[in-house]
Amino acid sequence: MAEARKVFPMNAFVSYLKGVDKEGNKKGVAEMVGFMTGMEIDAELAPFAAALAKAWIYEQHPELVRMSSGELGATAQNVSVAVLPPDVVAEVNAIFAKLTDSKKTIDEQAAKLAKVEAELAEKTAILKDVEVRMKAAEDKAKRLEESAKDAGEKVIVASEAKVVEYIGKVDELLKMIEDVKKHGVVTVSGGGAAAADGGASGGTGEPVVGGEPAADFGFGSDAFATDKW
Repeated sequence: MAEARKVFPMNAFVSYLKGVDKEGNKKGVAEMVGFMTGMEIDAELAPFAAALAKAWIYEQHPELVRMSSGELGATAQNVSVAVLPPDVVAEVNAIFAKLTDSKKTIDEQAAKLAKVEAELAEKTAILKDVEVRMKAAEDKAKRLEESAKDAGEKVIVASEAKVVEYIGKVDELLKMIEDVKKHGVVTVSGGGAAAADGGASGGTGEPVVGGEPAADFGFGSDAFATDKW
């Protein structure tokens, strides 16, 4: 059979009711509250249990509210506390059940949040890597575009030069064709045709005879009227 009452040091009792030296009496207060409620209380739920048990003590002994910590500590070295009544324990248990469920839910949500944060951090790292790769690809594409543009401009300049050259050759050919149509001979630059004619007449050493006949004579030009005869 469980004990109905238990003796605890007065300093733990004073610390519990008046908040004196909480850290130094933390363990003793936890043991006392656990005994009164009949529960094993963890650090997170201890404040709730302590508040409920303290309310019951003050309800049973209202004179303790008016006493200072010094007055209460001077009354005795130890204090005997009783287990809370069953109805109070049931109320405490119901409250603790809700608190436990809430704590469980909070822990689950915290775990989910931690998982989401980890996934977010991973995706953020991937996104950052993709952004870096995209930037590198954009820079490379820009360099290729500029290089292609420069190469295209060079090709255009070379093509224009070729076109000008071909047009010049075509113009020269057309001129030669026109000369053939007009004179029946091909005019070669540099006086080649004239030299050919001169060679034909001067090769024999004889004067050239020809020309239109005079209107008053029925002969052509005088072949003996030249000093080449």
